[in-house]
Amino acid sequence: MKELWYTVGPASLGKETDLFLNGATGIRLTFNFGTSELQHERAINIKKEAAQVGHSCYVVADLGGEKFRLGTFQGESSLFVKAGTIVRLIFANTTSPSVDGLILPVPNPSFFSQLKKGSIVIVGDGAAVLVVTSISSNDVLAEIASDGVINHCRGLTIQGGDFRPRSLTSKDLLDLEHILSSSIYDAVALSFLGSEADILQVRQLAKMFKRDISIVAKIETVAGIENIDSICRSADFVMAARGDLALAMPWVELPAAVRHIASSAKANSTPWILATQIVEGLERFVIPTRAEICDMAHWLEEGCAGVLLSYETAFGVRPVAAVACAAALLARWGNGGSAKS
Repeated sequence: MKELWYTVGPASLGKETDLFLNGATGIRLTFNFGTSELQHERAINIKKEAAQVGHSCYVVADLGGEKFRLGTFQGESSLFVKAGTIVRLIFANTTSPSVDGLILPVPNPSFFSQLKKGSIVIVGDGAAVLVVTSISSNDVLAEIASDGVINHCRGLTIQGGDFRPRSLTSKDLLDLEHILSSSIYDAVALSFLGSEADILQVRQLAKMFKRDISIVAKIETVAGIENIDSICRSADFVMAARGDLALAMPWVELPAAVRHIASSAKANSTPWILATQIVEGLERFVIPTRAEICDMAHWLEEGCAGVLLSYETAFGVRPVAAVACAAALLARWGNGGSAKS
């Protein structure tokens, strides 16, 4: 059976019955947002909801890894911005962006050390782009390159920067202890994986907790692509996490990177999962875009073991339809994929 995991978020909460009846097989809980206690409670409740309609639920705990992110906005979660607008980036956990000009908080001081005049900063997967115009000891000024939307807590990528994120931060290790101490989780996903070393570290920790938990290696860095063979040999699943992967390299090279993941996964009999913008066309249309339909069918025929829906179910306007459409494509084009032996 093909996997159809969906990301839990505000859009999907309360719709669990419909999501599983329409084809979901599992959930992804993102530990970037909310406490580990909150995610544990959600896992228990969603698993119960799935069981009540006769479905199993594969629970994936997704560790955040090291990534620059915006802090939170007071009073609103999304800001619509116009090209040419000047914004201030400051070191803070939270701000009121619409008060006294557009001020964006960044809680990680390392972010500012990576910037220089002319640096291009991508918000999220490209919902907004900032160009740094000046840097001082108190703040950074940047110009909005084109009309867009900025959501709080979204990732920040410095294009062409030399930042190399860690897969396991101190927070991730604390979250991992919580995950391994509970039997509710079936798998743990490691973000920004660059080598098999972090997989082996998690295996050792799992042994200490006497837990047999699957490891999902999210491939979203150049290092991950370079070391894909050893990663595939060590992981239980690999995930082509196309959102960040497209920002880590020239975006025109993304298809070659995904093909490399698929080839290595097949050679090592490791199931691989396709992620990011699977059916986001449902934000505008009643069916996925033609490109999305063909894209998913293509990779399924290449042996993809399933898909992860992210924005579509976490924040999208039609989370149930997203699952139903993905399930229909899985049923039509899925050919069994590869299984870890």
